[in-house]
This record gives sequence, structure tokens and C-alpha cells, in this order.
Amino acid sequence: MNIHSTALAPDTRSPEWPELADVDLLRTLVETERRRRRLDAAMRAAVAEAERRGLASDTGYRDTVELLTDLLRISAHEARRRIEYAAPQARARARKKWRVLAAAS
Repeated sequence: MNIHSTALAPDTRSPEWPELADVDLLRTLVETERRRRRLDAAMRAAVAEAERRGLASDTGYRDTVELLTDLLRISAHEARRRIEYAAPQARARARKKWRVLAAAS
């Protein structure tokens, strides 16, 4: 498959969508989902790292919600959702360590 094929990610403004062959549309769906997941994972990791570093307070924001709403131009609700989506990974590890320490006492 040619990675430069317009069938992989045709321009959304393109009037060629209706003329796209079925197989190319299927490839576009799969490739777009693959890219979306990669971008989603990158965003999740970046938000988790911003939280871990305390980047919001270091840059003059009250909290990460305020930082994300201003920087990304998203709603506070969406910012909280992204933080919750990113943060459980770090919190889950911390809880496991605490349980191990508590059990060892």
C-alpha cells in the first residue's frame, strides 16, 4: 500500500469522497482509526505528564483544567475528562505501592 495514497486520508474538503472506491474507503476508515488512537495515546501521555510535573502551577494556572481549557481551547468538562482519562494510570500504580507498604507493616 502506498503511504502517500490519498485513499489513506483524503482531504475532508475534497469533493472526491463520493467517488472513492469502496476498498479505499475501507482503508481510509482503518488508517484514520489507527492514527486517531495514536494521537489519543499521545494526548493522554502528555496530559498525564503535565499533571505529574505540576505544569499548571509552574506556568501560572490554577490547575491543569484551567491550563488545558486555555491552551487547547476546550471546555472545562472536556479538560476534566482528559485528565481523568490520563490520570488513572499513575494513580493505580500509586495505590498498588501503598497497599504493598501497608501489608508489609
